[in-house]
Amino acid sequence: MLRAFAYSSHMPAGLSDEKIRSIISQSASFNRVAGVTGALLISGQQFFQYLEAPPDGLTTVMHRIHESRSHHTLVQVLDAPIETRAVPYWAMTRVETGQTIVSGLVNAQWDEFGRRASVASPGMELLASLLRPHFPALGGAAA
Repeated sequence: MLRAFAYSSHMPAGLSDEKIRSIISQSASFNRVAGVTGALLISGQQFFQYLEAPPDGLTTVMHRIHESRSHHTLVQVLDAPIETRAVPYWAMTRVETGQTIVSGLVNAQWDEFGRRASVASPGMELLASLLRPHFPALGGAAA
C-alpha cells in the first residue's frame, strides 16, 4: 500500500534560489532511499508539494518537512491511500508556476482522490495537467 500526501507552505523571506536548488537536490537523494516520489511547485514564496510513498517512507519525509526551517504555515490538502503512483519516476522535481495555480491546487477538491478508480479528483487532474508538459508519460490520478 502507498500513501499520497500534498500540502502547501511558505518559504522564509530571503531563501535564495541557490539554497532552494540545494534543498531539492538533498531531498531528492533522501527520497530515493525512502521510496518517495513527488513534485514541488513553487510560486514566489509559496510551495505546493505532492508526495507518494510507502507509509514509513512518507512518515520519515513528513517529519523532515515539519522540522525544516524552509517551511512555514504548512497546510495539508491530501493524505490518502493509493494503489499506484502518479509520478513514479521523480524522487523530486521542481516546477515554477504562478500564484493562481498554487492557490488552485490548495483549494481544489481532493476528497475523492484514491477512493475509487472511477472517480477523478479535481485536485489531481489539475496537478497532472500542470506536470504533464514536464513529464509526457505522466498517468492520470492514482486509483
